[in-house]
Amino acid sequence: MPLPTTGRRARAAACAVALLALAGCSAGEGVRDDGPAPTPASSVSASPLWPDRTPAVAPSRPGQGFHAREPVPGIAVPDGDFSRVDGVRLLAADPATDRAVQSGLKDCPDGSSCRLRPPAYADLTGDGRRELVLAYDDLGRTILWVYTAVGEQAHAVLEYAGRPGLTADTLGQDLVVTEPTGSRDRQSTTTLHWNGTELAPLPPAPVPSKAARGGQETGPGGDSFIQPTDGS
Repeated sequence: MPLPTTGRRARAAACAVALLALAGCSAGEGVRDDGPAPTPASSVSASPLWPDRTPAVAPSRPGQGFHAREPVPGIAVPDGDFSRVDGVRLLAADPATDRAVQSGLKDCPDGSSCRLRPPAYADLTGDGRRELVLAYDDLGRTILWVYTAVGEQAHAVLEYAGRPGLTADTLGQDLVVTEPTGSRDRQSTTTLHWNGTELAPLPPAPVPSKAARGGQETGPGGDSFIQPTDGS
């Protein structure tokens, strides 16, 4: 039985709308030229904090950990400027500083057996002010600290215990720590990024599968990138 006239008109109108919609998608828009693609930003190169330091081979890696701490008592950071703060006095006043380090600081800053490296400064939190980076070459390990200023108070945002002679670079606002591994001429690299509370390690880059690398074995896993020292 034929549809009523009103029904036929409604159906025809609906079909017409559908055809117009399809035509608009395929012909009305088509391929548009939005202009040239944006030029990628230039890459940021790493800047070593202690250029004269190179990692020394060590067989094992000590444990490490960091927990948010209270401001260091008795230490003021005038105008948030750590260049006006004595790093030896800061570490000595920090209750969380390892006892062995506390004892070794007695030879600093001028003693011939002082194991504390010269202070380094870098903006690692993105607030426009430079943090203080300290490193202590203890027996069998190197300890790295980063302090930031909250007002005129010094807060530790990183304590990193690594292999002896580790080095550090800044990459943009990230801190890149490089350590030797148990293998000759190889090193591990850990990138630490400000998360609003502390400097935390970024996840490691995904390791390509054996198939993706043409059947070659993949490199070692873990929480660090492993690269040859010559970059090959």
